[in-house]
Amino acid sequence: MAELAVQKDVPKLKAGDRISIIKNKPSFSLVFSVIILVLIVALFGGVTKGAFFGRNVLMGIFNQALIIGTMATAVSFIYTTGNLDISVGNSMALAATIGALIYNRTGNIALMVVTAVTVGIILMVFNCTLSVVFQIKTVTVAIVMIQLYSAIVSEILGPDSLKVDYSVCKMLENAGFRYAMFLGYFILCIIVYHFTPVGRRLRFVGGNPNCADQTGISAKRSTYVSFFMAGIGVGVAAIFTIIRTGSVSTEVGSGMGMDVMLATVLGGMSIFGGARSNAYAGLMGALTVSALNKGLLMAGVSSTAIQGVRGIVFLLLVFLNSERPSTLPTRQQV
Repeated sequence: MAELAVQKDVPKLKAGDRISIIKNKPSFSLVFSVIILVLIVALFGGVTKGAFFGRNVLMGIFNQALIIGTMATAVSFIYTTGNLDISVGNSMALAATIGALIYNRTGNIALMVVTAVTVGIILMVFNCTLSVVFQIKTVTVAIVMIQLYSAIVSEILGPDSLKVDYSVCKMLENAGFRYAMFLGYFILCIIVYHFTPVGRRLRFVGGNPNCADQTGISAKRSTYVSFFMAGIGVGVAAIFTIIRTGSVSTEVGSGMGMDVMLATVLGGMSIFGGARSNAYAGLMGALTVSALNKGLLMAGVSSTAIQGVRGIVFLLLVFLNSERPSTLPTRQQV
């Protein structure tokens, strides 16, 4: 009888508690992202009566996902520290522009790659410096940099696109250059993020900056490391953009910041950082974002409406998947 009385006194779990238990399981992020991708593919496969599964459509989705996935992997380092930078698309556009200019003047592919990656690093470290030195929120810096980098690209290109030898781009594409470069960068990110003290420090800073500071971990140094790693990815994505289209225009990178954030949360990672952060969530999320964009276009949804749909999906996913524990002191989000 006593045992029955004890069992009756045990409070039942509420629906919210059960959801939290499920979400905190290690496998949740992977399962979540796979389910979302399968649902989107099935939905648009039905809406387009199978046209969504055409070879050209799938290759277009994959090629776009390669760029978004590279960018999402890059900014995962920034998001881990609890910072946001939505200017990565414009940074990529400027890196691609300068890289293409260098190639057109020298005809040297290696120099184009080195230049684009170097410019990507410089731009992201510059953003970081403005935030760290002048104590400005990274998202505020990013808003200003969007306008600045976009203006520089427009000034360089004018109304025309900057063409790059298409035969060279096709040669690099057929040789698998993009895939090899992405694989190299992705492996580098996984090693740095998950198998070195650097990644642990980044997650510590993003999860609890007060405790990190008390243990001697420099938030400023960690922030610089995160932006440096992101800068490499920005430069790599700039090269992919040049190779894919054989040109650079003022439209390059437009809306990329939203795509990257959406890919991050669709991959099951919080954009507010912390222990649940990882370097691979954006890759799965990038496939989902690319499939979503392509599917909406094929379904006849206007580009303006697509932006609205993506915004609604992003807010819903952030609400469902990016809460912080209320028992730990953390940075304030503004």
